[in-house]
Amino acid sequence: MIELLMLGDSLVEWGNWSRHLPHVAVINRGIAGEMTEELSARLVDEIEDCPNPDAVLVQSGTNNLLMGYLFFPAIFTTMMQRLRASYPQTPLILCSLMPMPAAPIREIEQVNRQLAEVAEATGNCVFLDLVGPFAEHRLPIGHPGFLADQVHLSGKGYQIWAEEIDRCLRRLFPETGRG
Repeated sequence: MIELLMLGDSLVEWGNWSRHLPHVAVINRGIAGEMTEELSARLVDEIEDCPNPDAVLVQSGTNNLLMGYLFFPAIFTTMMQRLRASYPQTPLILCSLMPMPAAPIREIEQVNRQLAEVAEATGNCVFLDLVGPFAEHRLPIGHPGFLADQVHLSGKGYQIWAEEIDRCLRRLFPETGRG
């Protein structure tokens, strides 16, 4: 079973990962309300607490974006370098921001371009672009991937995200036959 360290905010914390990723041992280190700089500040402790994961997934920035702080991708540059130094052979997965209805799509696109650049510069790092999968599953009626607050994920939203994580893990670990 693949051990996946998931770092992030409430979107990570509130996921029922044992349900959505039953064949993955998820170490859920999400903290609701957390900003990217707070995740960066606790990174050393997270690395000490989980020294040997098979993969590390990072999803952060939602709260920064909602507060209008669009500088946070710069924080990812050093944060991903620290993860790479601590986990030299471990695949890293950097998630894009999801197309949440509460934020302007142009800001999400701008930030996601910067996050993709960070992932590319990191080495052995996959940029998991979630905009397309969420757009594909969006019905014309409302936003079924999100709760009424237009930020947090519904069960359908977590299902979409988990399917993308699973696909990514299958590509990273083809020898397991399972992500």
